[in-house]
Parts: sequence; structure tokens; C-alpha cells
Amino acid sequence: MDSYFFPVLMLVVIWILNRNFATIKGWIEERHVANILSSLDSQNYSLMNDLYLPKENGQTTQIDHLLISPKGIFVIETKNYKGWITGSEHSQYWNQTNYQRKDKLYNPIWQNSGHIKALETILGDAASEIPIHSIIVFGKQATLKFKEPFKNAFVIKSSELLATINKIQVTQEVSLFKRGKVKQLLVPFLIQDQKQKREIKKKHVSDIKNELKQKKTMVTENICPRCGSPLVSRTGKKGKFKGCSSFPKCRFIA
Repeated sequence: MDSYFFPVLMLVVIWILNRNFATIKGWIEERHVANILSSLDSQNYSLMNDLYLPKENGQTTQIDHLLISPKGIFVIETKNYKGWITGSEHSQYWNQTNYQRKDKLYNPIWQNSGHIKALETILGDAASEIPIHSIIVFGKQATLKFKEPFKNAFVIKSSELLATINKIQVTQEVSLFKRGKVKQLLVPFLIQDQKQKREIKKKHVSDIKNELKQKKTMVTENICPRCGSPLVSRTGKKGKFKGCSSFPKCRFIA
């Protein structure tokens, strides 16, 4: 029996690793970014990783990294993709091209916008007093091929993260008192109990899948998933596409 045990065990291990490969890769990149951020001066920068904040609809939103600093709050979303990454600020999905294979990813700027909205709700009045910066970080295997600059977020490689934070200028630094207040409000959302964290994460993933299905259905029914206005057919340089009828107030395109 022993002669069969180890081959079977190896097959099980390989199956588990293949099934969870994307999750493992994502976790590794998140740890890499967390290590980069932890090198910042701890007296001026407070780092919080893996925050689960409640949303108004009863679901949760997960922030990979939140950095509290004299320059404001940095909300950082980590993406571990390889190949060419293309897309625009207002398109619902971006494209990942890896050799001959093409896949779509949900616009991470929109994703981070949802994180920031939940954060602002938690912070209340304090949110209006502190600048909030959105940063999307891709790993070293990604090649960013964007044709237009982004207005509402920094989309960068992990090697550019510290330089991006350092170059940001603010008219007035956030006081130590205000930074402490923000941290105090957010500490309860750092889940330490691993069992509780797994349960929250499981529900969070399920909610994301359901939300994406709802948005796809809305687009199919010609309803803008961002503002609820009708979608109309338009013609651009690349041909026909669906755009929000509330343009330029809403710039959703599909």
C-alpha cells in the first residue's frame, strides 16, 4: 500500500497547487509589495495590509495595502498579471495579452474606487480633510501598454512604487493627530483571527462573482452599471462600442 501512497499524495498536492496557482501568485505579489512599503519610515508611515471594509449593501471590499502618511492615505491595489496590459480609465474591463492568449480583467481603477468609497464612509468627516491617493501596482512580469494617461489613479510597476509615493506633492501635510485618528478608526477592520478571516474572504469572493454577473447582465440589457443610465451605440476609432448616455458626466464604455 505504501508504494501507492506517495504517488497519490503527490498527485493531490499538484492538483491543489494548480487549482490555487493564481491565488498563490497573487499572495506572493502582495507580500512583495508589502515588503517594499514596510521599508518606509515607520514614524511617518503606517502600513495596514489586507483590510476588509463593509459596504453599504452589506458586502465587504478588500484593500490590499493602505498606507497612512503625511501626504495622505494611499490605497494600493496589487495585480499579479504577466504579458501586455491594455485598457482605459473608463472601460469596464482591461485586456491581458500573453503570447496568443487574451484575457480580460475588471478595471482595477474602478475596483480601487470602490475601496476608496467604503474607506470614506468609515472615516466620515475625516475623509474630507485628508487626500486619498489611488495606486494600482503590477508585478515585474507585466508590460503596461496604455495609450492615455490616467487622471484618477497611478498605474505603475512595483519597482516604481516608492518613487511614485515620494514624488507626490501636497499643499499641506497631514498632522500626526489626524493620522492617528485614521489609524484608530481602521484598526478594528484588521482581522487577526484566521478562521474568521477565511470566512470573511470566502463570502467576499462570492459577493464579487455575483456583483460581476449583475454588471454583465446590466450591460447586456443596455444599462450602465456605473450610473444606471441607458447605454447607447457609438462609433470610435476602433469601431462601434456601447457608451453611457450620460456622457461626459459618466464615461462608462463597454
